[in-house]
Amino acid sequence: MLKVGIIGLGVGERHASIYENDPRCDLLGIYDFDDKKLKYLKSKFPNVKVYNSDLDMLNDEKIDLVSIASYDNYHFKQILKAINNNKHVMVEKPICLNKEELSQIIKAKSKKKNIRISSNLILRANQRMVDIKNDISLSRFGDIYYLEADYFWGRIGKLNGWRSEMEYYSIILGAAIHMIDLIIWMLGSNPISVYALGNRLGSKNTKLEFNSFAVMLLKFPNDLIVKITGNGPCTHPHFHGVKVFGSKRTMIHNFSESYFFERSRSGIIKKDLSKQNFNNNKKDKIITNFIDSILNTELCPIVNQKDIYNVMAVCFAAEKSIMTKQMVNIAY
Repeated sequence: MLKVGIIGLGVGERHASIYENDPRCDLLGIYDFDDKKLKYLKSKFPNVKVYNSDLDMLNDEKIDLVSIASYDNYHFKQILKAINNNKHVMVEKPICLNKEELSQIIKAKSKKKNIRISSNLILRANQRMVDIKNDISLSRFGDIYYLEADYFWGRIGKLNGWRSEMEYYSIILGAAIHMIDLIIWMLGSNPISVYALGNRLGSKNTKLEFNSFAVMLLKFPNDLIVKITGNGPCTHPHFHGVKVFGSKRTMIHNFSESYFFERSRSGIIKKDLSKQNFNNNKKDKIITNFIDSILNTELCPIVNQKDIYNVMAVCFAAEKSIMTKQMVNIAY
């Protein structure tokens, strides 16, 4: 049985519920900076230990697996400490904030072959996205030449919270990363270069001093082009939009409907897709699968360490492109 600790009890509360309901896990402890939140979670999970600090948990030899759902700027040090203390790590995105931190994580992980790390890049577990990936792999789109992937955050009030207090907040690392990972996973290929732009025009009335919107153009080895946005201040429900354009089929997945167009002898026809898979327990699937991969080392997690390193490389290249106003080649 895996003994589990949770750091950060916002989205981490969902983590806690997943582990508590998994018979292969023992939810041993929780920690959050917010004492009020700790008291509430202690009442919800009365048999769980409340740690005095994140370090107390990370130094506890009884913990086998730590789920990190703290603020973005704490992830790096918590991950590094967990790996060095022989703990498996499930972490909310992003795993770190710059290339130097990523290099240190990769170096530490290379010395701990038996330790597993995964990140909650949950769109890989969305059935609609799985269906699109399958259609791509079966060449049902024909030759794909362009995709769009839009992250509509729709939660502008949160830009006044901890994100505005960070030394630097990235809408790419905090939002668009989901769409970057989704596209790489769907295509089974990594982009070779990126050009990106950003602004904070939509969030001028918030405390956030950094870009709240970013748009990226990714170029792939076969000249395929992908446009990705991280749209923080949008007046739009939280949603992940995808469009795929191929020589045989065009697929549109937006907030109001999902459908594809195909050519027929009578012209272009529209086929609606079922919406039954819009709301599924994506977070549950990613975490449960990660537990599977720890207990059975022959299994590969849905999001493995190489996947994480690759998406971070793209994010950092996009950040560099915004700063230099130039196309940037991506180094993996």
